[in-house]
Amino acid sequence: MLHEHIAMKVSRILKPLVSLCTPLFMLGALDIPIEFHGSASLGKYMNSDTIRYNMDASVDLYVMLVRHHRFSFFGRYRDDLDMAEQKGGVSLDPRYGHYYIVGGFDYLFDKVFCRLYFMHDCIHDIDFEVEGTPVFNRLRFVLADADMHECQRLASEKRFLWSCQIGVYPHITYSGWDINSGADYQYDIVLDASIHVLKRRTYGVFIDPHIHITQGDTSLYHQHRVVGGAYTQSSTGRIGLAVTYNVWNNDVIKDPDKLWLLSFFLEF
Repeated sequence: MLHEHIAMKVSRILKPLVSLCTPLFMLGALDIPIEFHGSASLGKYMNSDTIRYNMDASVDLYVMLVRHHRFSFFGRYRDDLDMAEQKGGVSLDPRYGHYYIVGGFDYLFDKVFCRLYFMHDCIHDIDFEVEGTPVFNRLRFVLADADMHECQRLASEKRFLWSCQIGVYPHITYSGWDINSGADYQYDIVLDASIHVLKRRTYGVFIDPHIHITQGDTSLYHQHRVVGGAYTQSSTGRIGLAVTYNVWNNDVIKDPDKLWLLSFFLEF
């Protein structure tokens, strides 16, 4: 019949359009929270030789940009500033600046979360005798306890949290420029844990071990440290003091091996 023939033609036309628009209809559950979390710290190395390692300052900002049920997209910026020996009455004389720009995706399960992110970072030598700016582009996959996530960590009641990262440094030459230049990194693994010795609603005492092994072209680089500290906490964040001991560090970029760092920090 004519009306059945017309209905079939209309159906054939609409079917691919409906399939194409289905993801758009799903955006009804899309959330744009613009949720901020981060930390800042200022520390002093407890060693007599301050020619290379004197003070550290760091700012880390995480922003959740888009969320759809358990899936989210985030951006992150980190700035590490290392300060060497002070001269001429200058109290904060930068020696190295290390900048990180990150974009990635999270999927939060009930007990764990998965993360895939791309990080671009580079080192800037400031008033240093040796010129050169190492540049890195790395891709990392993370599997971690759900409460290790930035959005949940401060409110977590767990005494033990863990995280495992696996990363690669692709050496791709573009117009004669290696996107990973300045160091021979190939891939790495990072293991983190947060252990609360004492945990109350408004204060706590913690120990955070950190293991980081990087495979280079000819060497293995180690960045292993233990951080212990105490904090006081409110509904908006934490402030506290921490002591870091660099157990083993032979990294080509920054190697404060066997040095202690006393730092003041805040988290939100």
